[in-house]
Amino acid sequence: MSLRVDPSRLDTNIPILCFSTTDWHETWGSRQQLMLRLAQRGHPILFIERQVGPEQLFRDPALRLRKIGAWKSNRLRQPIKNLWTWQPPLLPPGRYYNNLLNQLGQRILVYQVRKLSHKLGLFEPILWLYPPQSAPLLGEFGELLSLYHCIENFSGNQSGIKRRVMQSEERRLLQNVDLVFTHSEGLFHLYSGLTRRDISLVPSAADVSLFQSISSIDPLVSQIPHPSLGVVGTLDARLNIELLEEMVRSRPGWHLVLIGQRRSERVNLDSLLNFPNVHYIGQQPFEKLPSLLNGLDVFLIPYILNELTLYISPIKLYEYLAVGKPIISTDLPEVASCKEYIWIADNAQEFINHIQTALEADTETQVIARRNFARQHSWENRLDSMLMVIAETLKVKNDGAR
Repeated sequence: MSLRVDPSRLDTNIPILCFSTTDWHETWGSRQQLMLRLAQRGHPILFIERQVGPEQLFRDPALRLRKIGAWKSNRLRQPIKNLWTWQPPLLPPGRYYNNLLNQLGQRILVYQVRKLSHKLGLFEPILWLYPPQSAPLLGEFGELLSLYHCIENFSGNQSGIKRRVMQSEERRLLQNVDLVFTHSEGLFHLYSGLTRRDISLVPSAADVSLFQSISSIDPLVSQIPHPSLGVVGTLDARLNIELLEEMVRSRPGWHLVLIGQRRSERVNLDSLLNFPNVHYIGQQPFEKLPSLLNGLDVFLIPYILNELTLYISPIKLYEYLAVGKPIISTDLPEVASCKEYIWIADNAQEFINHIQTALEADTETQVIARRNFARQHSWENRLDSMLMVIAETLKVKNDGAR
């Protein structure tokens, strides 16, 4: 597909219905970053927050508290100009175990979002989808175009009937949506041949201007002894807990700092947090991340390698690069393109050795090189490339309709 179309050709009056897999105020990722910038460019946006079922509320007390609080208050909010967020209702139980239950949950969602979009005057929108079970939403909003922004292999950590249902629902979405963006080359190849048009690869990125405009150090990390090693982001089953425990046990003088939303239903951090040189400072507002990272010495991407992580493009990689400090990662396929600027480890001992090398031998020249490289990977650049594809796809659709 040609990318020669100027993104300014996409009319900024076109509204967007974004069905997200996170809430607006959860850990910030591609969903919030892209919608923020689209709203800043003038697109009116309804951001439908994460749908959950009763089984998720049962497993996760923090999620339960947040969702019940949202349902009791004003479910429609406007956090920024041109963008409204809306908290959807509780889904029927077992929606991933039965296609009919998913159909029921999505039909209820369609009815409520239609009323909201009419109230807000959001007609003929772009349907911007993140949940893989969203095929029942297609064609229900008079949309000009539908797209699936696939940011992970959602069925990768599932098994049995749940895995089969998730895969069948996602396959139906891939086959019927107008346009597909994937976050990683792995997803690009995994879904190749399942779509109506060519898939577009759009890796993660960073808010480079934010991370490179702040030099202060947050008090939350300024009192932590050095050397300090940071992990930022959602703390869930992707983390290699055994690796981190081996690291803090064998290097008691190193201090591990964990920053982010703790998904207790997906990972048990209790044993790791019992080490005296491990510091958990919780989820922090996105705008505080630069000053938090400025106070650390080395950044880590300590992910296990499985069917889920093999397909992800870590946002933290580009945010770390924007700050410029040394980065040590496990051997994820998507970090290979940045191997000139980071250390990649095959095992725990190599991971620890790379940290030691980084602490002893990193230079200001390497810091500058990382920061310069990060500027090529901003969310502004990523959005421009996506808008070019969207504008071209709309043109093809319109020409075909004549």
